[in-house]
Amino acid sequence: MIKQVIQFGQLEEFMAEPFVPGQVVRVVVLEISEGVSAQIPDLRQVSVGVHIRTINGDGHVLACYLPVATVQLYSGRRENDPVWQQYDAAWEEAEALKARVVSYLQTAASEKEFTVIPSGVIDLGEIRPLRGTWKTDPALLTKGSQLNLANKYS
Repeated sequence: MIKQVIQFGQLEEFMAEPFVPGQVVRVVVLEISEGVSAQIPDLRQVSVGVHIRTINGDGHVLACYLPVATVQLYSGRRENDPVWQQYDAAWEEAEALKARVVSYLQTAASEKEFTVIPSGVIDLGEIRPLRGTWKTDPALLTKGSQLNLANKYS
């Protein structure tokens, strides 16, 4: 039974906790999203970072969140929108940070006898995610014609 959730602000604080042999530490890139305005329902604030968590021998959840970036996004994605480019860059930076954190934890795991599992990979199988855009996006327009998105992604 989980007793408490203890959130650490730095990875060093998280690592200072005692570990039991075989304890599992999971690492995942995490996106936290929340609505910003009731008047603009599709406007949201998104934070991207790396989340590390484990359950210690006493049953407490130990967690550490390493933020990478926070941006305000409107749901309608445009290819040349600098805010969406920041969002994409934040995910790339978070993936790189996750790799560094996993490497660091694997080094510590041999000493403290815990197991590191890089979580967060979702296998969509045959499903191919579609990138939505505005029909008037300049990156998708050709002179004198409108792009038919249904044809582009079929």
